[in-house]
Amino acid sequence: MTALQIAASMDLMPLFFTSNPKRYKGLAETGCQVIVCDTNDLAALQQTIEKHVIKENICGILTTSDYYLETVAELTIRYQLPGNPIEAIQKARNKGFMRQCLSEANIRQPLFSLIHSIKEVEAAVSEIGFPCVLKPADDSGSNNVMLVHTLEQARQHAATIFSNAYNMRGQKNSGVVLAEQYLDDPEFSVEMLTRNGQTTCIGITQKSLHGLPYFVESRHLFPAPIQADLAKEIESSVRQALKVIGIQQGATHTEVKVTSTGPQIIEINARLAGGMIPELIRLTSGVDMLKQQILCATGMPPQLNNENNGIAGIQFLMSKEAGTIMDIEGLEAARHLPGVKSAHITVKPGDQIQPPQNAFHRMGHVIVHSDSVEQTITLLQRAIDTIKIRVKVPDEGEGLS
Repeated sequence: MTALQIAASMDLMPLFFTSNPKRYKGLAETGCQVIVCDTNDLAALQQTIEKHVIKENICGILTTSDYYLETVAELTIRYQLPGNPIEAIQKARNKGFMRQCLSEANIRQPLFSLIHSIKEVEAAVSEIGFPCVLKPADDSGSNNVMLVHTLEQARQHAATIFSNAYNMRGQKNSGVVLAEQYLDDPEFSVEMLTRNGQTTCIGITQKSLHGLPYFVESRHLFPAPIQADLAKEIESSVRQALKVIGIQQGATHTEVKVTSTGPQIIEINARLAGGMIPELIRLTSGVDMLKQQILCATGMPPQLNNENNGIAGIQFLMSKEAGTIMDIEGLEAARHLPGVKSAHITVKPGDQIQPPQNAFHRMGHVIVHSDSVEQTITLLQRAIDTIKIRVKVPDEGEGLS
């Protein structure tokens, strides 16, 4: 919704194509023209576009969703607009393709194996060793990413992934499970912006995870509080990976683990970072990443006058137990605490919640901005402690999350 508002403020006329407008809270308030069509049918989507827009008036096409990166790449090629080669996007979207590509270029990454059937599970995990990570090759939001410790767990989880023929947007999955070496090391993400093949590093985010055996991001700090030489090494690794993949335009969000042998590439996402990281960047550098993405998509030069203004952080609200939300208190009080820039809840009384297994199970967030890492972490915890979400746990009365 923010991207639509920014585009309008730039004297552009945004049109939003979707199969389900109800999915987007606040869409009507943007004033943007909304066109309902089958966004999973490329030919039908192109026909719909040309019913509503004169071809010569289209100045850019973009998405903020992983699930439509390939669609956008195809459309930008057809309309001769700024974009990425379809081959680059396919490698970024399919983690199996990405792993094979990085392996051929000798880019550091975890050991991996591609699994196409349950019969292949034993050989794959035996080659990598336990514990190891199993994930779908082409999903998003940490969906069905799990740490497994035994062959039986691996078989069960692979079967779960194989049983999901379609993703949450109704698109057919690749039917491939990726097994990876588990790296129990510090995690970072590198936020880059590329225009016409020239890449600028916007910064590095420190990431914290929660809830093993699942991998749900619980906190981000930007810019990451690390030494300059380590930052340079991480950035160099990501630049090499992006070059190998073939990224030419737009924002990328690359996840990295820093091991004793150096940075290793975990994932390359050919889109803006999620998890409100662009807001942390805006608060600390003045760079609006959504605006920069729109500029790149429309062929205009980005505006990257970086400032250096403290440390911003986001902490996500997550439940420790499964149950039903009874009431929520302290949200307004949290919003008025020193340093708090945003406090937002995405659930309401009556909703069913659970300990998180993916990003979609988070219940909200708090964003703060201060002069130091220590102060930012303290302010985040104070704000989180102020918000009380009362949960009714089945057969066990009530609890607080």
